Amino acid sequence: MNNQNDQQEISRKRKNNNLHDQNNASNFSKFSTENILRVGEEGEEDDDNDLLTLSLSFPPTNKPRKQSPPKNQPNLPPPPLPLPSGSFYLPPVTVLASPTPIVAGPIQPMHKRRNPSKAGKDGKSDTIPPPFPWAANRRATVHTLDYLLSKQLFAISGNVQCKRCERKYQMEYDLREKFLEIGTYIAENKAAMHDRAPDIWMNPLLPTCQFCKQENSVKPIISEEKSTINWLFLLLGKMLGCCTLDDLKYFCEHTKNHRTGAKDRVLYLTYLTLCKQLDPNGPFDR
Repeated sequence: MNNQNDQQEISRKRKNNNLHDQNNASNFSKFSTENILRVGEEGEEDDDNDLLTLSLSFPPTNKPRKQSPPKNQPNLPPPPLPLPSGSFYLPPVTVLASPTPIVAGPIQPMHKRRNPSKAGKDGKSDTIPPPFPWAANRRATVHTLDYLLSKQLFAISGNVQCKRCERKYQMEYDLREKFLEIGTYIAENKAAMHDRAPDIWMNPLLPTCQFCKQENSVKPIISEEKSTINWLFLLLGKMLGCCTLDDLKYFCEHTKNHRTGAKDRVLYLTYLTLCKQLDPNGPFDR
């Protein structure tokens, strides 16, 4: 009896152990399945997170679309380049085309203004072609004595005419000899002249005609064109007194001398000025 009861108790315990093992296996199987599902979900979440991280780490591979330039935009010059150091630099000049052509008007003729410093009071230029080798290129002006001698101009010639026989010919004066004679006379008599020409200058003694031998009869031929008057020849022959008052005023006008007054006053200035031109350092100041 007791043995039978023991067998039943053993069978019951074995049955309970089997049920317990089955329950444990079922629970383990359920736990394992849940863990696998949860791990799989976590893995998918991690994969998604990894993909998101990668997408943030690398820029998109799609190239940006080029923006088309706006229409009707004017062509602007390029920005200026930086100036190079240590050198001179000129930026390039950009010329913008004008939309409408500019039509120039008719050209107005230009009126050349006369320079008063280069013209005399009569409106004529002071510069002229030299009428004689000893004349300068300015009106009523001769070269200096040193210049003429350096050019071997020792004799000064001029045209004359006899009042008696009316013969015309050419005379010559020795430059050095005649100027020494006139300069000595001025140095010795200037103080007594009182800025007026002496009578010997006002009424000069004329040469003797070499043809008819008439004394005091050869007069100089004075050009009607005042710019071609042979001033040096008249000075050396002491025949400046044969000039008219207008001739002498012309000389004083173009040599910046006072040209008003009586003839003896203007003649005196003409003598001194011509001597001053020949010898700027001589005793010929007014």
